[in-house]
Amino acid sequence: MFIVAEERIFPATHRILLPTGEWEPLHEHDWLLKIYIRCKELDDKQLVIDFLDLQRYMDEALAPYIGKDIGEQPPFNEGISPTTEYFAWVLYQSLAPKIDDERIQLYKVELREAPTSWGIYEVA
Repeated sequence: MFIVAEERIFPATHRILLPTGEWEPLHEHDWLLKIYIRCKELDDKQLVIDFLDLQRYMDEALAPYIGKDIGEQPPFNEGISPTTEYFAWVLYQSLAPKIDDERIQLYKVELREAPTSWGIYEVA
């Protein structure tokens, strides 16, 4: 199995719904998004996927969130708590249709909000 990864760092604010039912204060993170793509066979250029394509897809997926309150962007503006792990899944949903085909698969999205705090969505 061949695997490539690409990452992006971006600023954005969020606040999550606490177990008490209250929203925590709005705060900013320098988020780190890292995606992993795998395949069994390389293409005719000996690539899993071109990194420039991955960078463009990531930039497009992140554009609505960069420098903004994540909670004001779809789907979070519908009252969904923008937890790190749910945000990782939302980004997977945005990226997978652009990346996946019969040969390659986006199989893991890691999203870090702080040096010790990650949310991960992984395809089985």
